[in-house]
Amino acid sequence: MAEATGKAEAMSRALQIITQQQRAMSSALLAVRTLARKALRSGGRPDFSQLALLLDYLERFPETLHQASEEKHLFRVLEAREPRLVRLVTRLRRDHAAMKGYGQRLRTAVAYWRAGDPKAGRQTALMADDYVRFCRQHARLEQRELLPAALELLSDAEWSKIDQALASIPDPLANSKSRGDCEIALKQFAGGP
Repeated sequence: MAEATGKAEAMSRALQIITQQQRAMSSALLAVRTLARKALRSGGRPDFSQLALLLDYLERFPETLHQASEEKHLFRVLEAREPRLVRLVTRLRRDHAAMKGYGQRLRTAVAYWRAGDPKAGRQTALMADDYVRFCRQHARLEQRELLPAALELLSDAEWSKIDQALASIPDPLANSKSRGDCEIALKQFAGGP
């Protein structure tokens, strides 16, 4: 019974971390979209320093740390264990690569906007919207198909390893409860005061 409880706890923590990290990424993208839309409505310039913090977070945490950890500790184990999951894991890996492309296009649009290109503001808002929609679709696929298979196939030791790997790279935004919390977390993540 203690073994089952340990597995259940590790699974629960790992799934909670994955969900929190996906929500944090979506929240950061929605914040980019909101900043862009507000600036477009007012005809002013957005807070480019805030946009830079959000984009830095997206590049350094979800696009690099979270996705690499997911691929190494979850995807690899599942595709090695169950051949029927190879196509799904391949698609999820392609999604991760596509997210890096979305992120690069978003950073490019913001850079053009900052340099004075009047069309880049609208592109920034649209790109952030497309990116968050894509991320949510990816998260739904993981929730609907990958995680149920993981719950069925993975051992206690594997869940414990996944839990430890995910917990070892804490998401600076995952536990933020307000805009102020997010701003403080982003500044600390970027190495600021």
